Amino acid sequence: MTFGELLGRYYTFIFVLVILLYTIYFNRKMYSRVKGHFLALLVCVVLETVFSAVEEYFAALPEPSIWRMLLSTVCYILRPAIIYQMLLIIIRDEGKKKKLLTGLPLFAFSLIMFINIPLASPLVFSYTEVNTFGTGPLFFTTYGILVLYLALILVFAFLKCDLSDGAGELLTVLIGVAFIILNIAGERFIHGFSGNSENATALAVLIYAVYFKSVEDRRERKILETTEKKTGLLNENACITKLDELARLSKAEEYAAVFFDLERFGLVNDRYGMEIGNRVITEYVGILGGILRQDEILARQGGDRFIAVVLQRNLDVLLAQLASTRVRFTEGGTDYDITISAHVGVYRIEKDDLNGEEIVSNAHSAHSYGKKVGNKVTYMSPELKAALKDEKQYASEIPVAMAKEEFVAYYQPKVNSRTNMLCGAEALVRWARNGQLIPPGKFIPILETRDLMCDMDFYMLRHVCADIAAWIEKGLVPPTISVNFSRRNLSNTQLAADIDAVVKEYHVPKKMIEIEITETTDEFPISVLKAFVDDLHRLGYKVAVDDFGSGSSSLSLLREVTFDTLKIDKGFVDRAYAKDLAILSSMIKLADAIGVETLAEGVEQKEQVDTLLSLGCEIIQGYYYDRPLPKESFERRIISRRYKDDQG
Repeated sequence: MTFGELLGRYYTFIFVLVILLYTIYFNRKMYSRVKGHFLALLVCVVLETVFSAVEEYFAALPEPSIWRMLLSTVCYILRPAIIYQMLLIIIRDEGKKKKLLTGLPLFAFSLIMFINIPLASPLVFSYTEVNTFGTGPLFFTTYGILVLYLALILVFAFLKCDLSDGAGELLTVLIGVAFIILNIAGERFIHGFSGNSENATALAVLIYAVYFKSVEDRRERKILETTEKKTGLLNENACITKLDELARLSKAEEYAAVFFDLERFGLVNDRYGMEIGNRVITEYVGILGGILRQDEILARQGGDRFIAVVLQRNLDVLLAQLASTRVRFTEGGTDYDITISAHVGVYRIEKDDLNGEEIVSNAHSAHSYGKKVGNKVTYMSPELKAALKDEKQYASEIPVAMAKEEFVAYYQPKVNSRTNMLCGAEALVRWARNGQLIPPGKFIPILETRDLMCDMDFYMLRHVCADIAAWIEKGLVPPTISVNFSRRNLSNTQLAADIDAVVKEYHVPKKMIEIEITETTDEFPISVLKAFVDDLHRLGYKVAVDDFGSGSSSLSLLREVTFDTLKIDKGFVDRAYAKDLAILSSMIKLADAIGVETLAEGVEQKEQVDTLLSLGCEIIQGYYYDRPLPKESFERRIISRRYKDDQG
């Protein structure tokens, strides 16, 4: 048996082996989906194989048959149709006109082949009376159409080929080309080569289907890596990458980065459900996308948080849209009309900004600061950047400062305005560093956001107890000192016992310690707060509620929890409008009716003192009498407890 005969007989087996080895080595995950033209390609391969086998049966007959002529014609058409299907896989993302143009040669060839059937003289091919094959003047078209589509495949394959992943894709193309050329030229130039050549052509072209399916899979993976699935927007990493590209092109300073989240969007999900919430997000980003230019960016960080990168001259247009966007759509027969606003942080990109991550971080920092202080739109400025830098520095220094005991207790007196006598004080934390006091506004917010407040509360309790113990040792009788405890401490089910242990450690009388807890934070339900207050009362401590009237559950709080003192929020004391005075009067009368003492804080003027006295609130805390005092100054106040009548 000659080499050609061996090659013809085992051609399909060899090719399948190559396909298998190739698949194992390069494209293990390429078969995730098989649709469309790829399926049509397989159908053509099967049909060509079946018709070739039946045609061989008629070829063995002594006389020609119209069936052999018909089957041969169909096989000649199916072979280029197989390669054409592969071409359609390659150019599937092109326009309809291009696909139509590439199909015209196959249509013309098919027309010629079917015209050939009834002709007596061969136009393309024919069979003699003894059933032998003969060629006609247009027989070259059977090879020409294959060569044409092979050439188109090669052109488009290399135009679309991504060689960035190494030699795998290029090798795919070259193997397929080699098999197809060998198949086309084999019968003409290799002696003895025959048999399965048609099937081999069909199988060889599957390499291209495999290859481009793999390319599609990679494209989809890249899309998933760079886009947010539900909205199709870029994700944060892709946004940063594009910002890096802008910086490299020296165009970034023309843009502004905008970080925003949707105000109270959780209420939309709670009211309408997650499915409608997702639809609202989709419609919303569609509206925003409609006002952005092609060279601007809209990305989703996650949830209701987004990043936009817009030309600075278009910034006002975007901000106006973010201030209020009306989203309207119909879902399941129900009309929805929802207005959405956003909290926004803006960073105008500077010429020296070369890092996309830092650009987004600046916009995000402006947004976070703005939400904290209640701004709808916050611009990152050099001053804010410096303040945030200080905040970051303070955040790292606070634990060290606590270890070094740099934080000290200042005491703001509480005065009975009827007698002008000192009757108590509130312990306030101050940071003394290098002989200077760092303003509370610079570090208190850090304590609250960095989960350091609980440690600071016990730190202050220890220092207050130590100061009281020192005054007692000197023979002084300090008044009751209130110590603030954040509601975050309520996660500790043994909180009251832990407080009691500290007080006992310093041998301080319990009547000299009052625990003050704010009303405005809501990390825990009232039932947990009630249990804590009841535990303190059982242990012999008084409890005050701070900022009373500023929260949304003031009356519920009074009904459920028994406090000893209500500290009326400064906002009710500052304003002398009739409505505020009526509310203030009602709070004082309500507290008196249920046997709770009232204290007004933030009092600065004589008129405020007189008003409070007339309404029945005697205990005053504020600058009218005293600012927060260091330990030594407050010690002198303990000795001389009486304030002058004209203290203000």
